[in-house]
Amino acid sequence: MALALSATIMFSCDKKENESQDTNTNNVNANVVSDDASVNGYEIPKLDAHYDYICHKLPNGDVNFALEYDKAHMHPRWVAYTYNIKNAQKNAPTRTNAWNPDPFYNNQKQYQVDVQNFTGYSRGHLVGSAERYYSTEANEQTFYMTNMSPQNSTFNADYWGEIEDKARDIWGRGVINQSSTFYEGTLYITKGGTINTEDNILDYINVRNTQGEVVRMAVPKYYFMACLFVAKNGDAKAIGFWMEHKDYHLNTQDATAMQTFRRNAVCTVDELEQRTGIDFFCNLTDAVENAVESTCDISLWPGL
Repeated sequence: MALALSATIMFSCDKKENESQDTNTNNVNANVVSDDASVNGYEIPKLDAHYDYICHKLPNGDVNFALEYDKAHMHPRWVAYTYNIKNAQKNAPTRTNAWNPDPFYNNQKQYQVDVQNFTGYSRGHLVGSAERYYSTEANEQTFYMTNMSPQNSTFNADYWGEIEDKARDIWGRGVINQSSTFYEGTLYITKGGTINTEDNILDYINVRNTQGEVVRMAVPKYYFMACLFVAKNGDAKAIGFWMEHKDYHLNTQDATAMQTFRRNAVCTVDELEQRTGIDFFCNLTDAVENAVESTCDISLWPGL
C-alpha cells in the first residue's frame, strides 16, 4: 500500500482518538537537528550516542552515504543512502578498487581497520561499489573499510545479491527510467548486518588495525534492508528484508526457486525494528512512519 506523505493526510495508526488534527505533523522520535543536516534525511535511523555517526560527502557537499559504527565490534551498525535523479546516474561506471581505511578515524587509529582480506570471508560492501557510479569519488568512498562486512562469499554473491540487485537496478535506477513507476522519486535505503546481541552474531574474526594491533570484528548472523520509496507526488511505500547469513544451497538458475527465496525474505519495517533494535525512517512524521512501516505490498516492488 502506497501512502501520501502530505501533511494534510490523516492516518489512524496507533493514534489516540482525542488527538487534534495537527498530530499528523508530529514527530516525537526524529533525530535532533545538529550542525550536520544529514541526520535529518529519511534514510537515517534514530541515532544512538553509543556509536559514531559518520557521513561521507562529496566536495560539493552532497551526501554520498552515512553509517553508524560500533567500535566495540569494529563493524557498522547500519549504512544508509539514497537513489535520486542525480546520484542514480552512471557518470563514472568504473569500479575504482580504492581500498582505504576510513579517514574519519585518522586521529583514532585504534578503531581504524587496515586494508586487508578477511580470513574465511569475503569483504562484503554494504554500500555497493555498483551503487555509487555517479562520480569517481563517490565510488572510492565505498571502499573504506568501515563499509565492509565479513560475508560468506556464496551468500554475498548469490543470495544477498538477489535483493541488492533489485534495489539497485530496478528500484534505485528506476528513478531515472522514464518507463518506471519509480521515475523521479527518491529511494531511501538502510541496511546492514546484525551485531546488536551475541545471539545475532555468527562469528568473530581477527583483523589488523592501522596501529598493527590485532582486534576482533563481528560477523553478522543476519542481514537486513529497509527500503522507503517516496514518489514525485508524495506517495510513500516501504518494505523490509531479513536474511540469515548462510549458503542456502539453492539452484540459482531456477527462477521459481529464487523468486520464492526473495519473497520469503520480505517483512515489514516494523518487524525489522523488533529484530534489530534500530528505529528506521524516524525522520518521517509519526503518522506516515507508523503507516508505511506496518505494512508492505510485494506487488508494488517489481522484480520480487
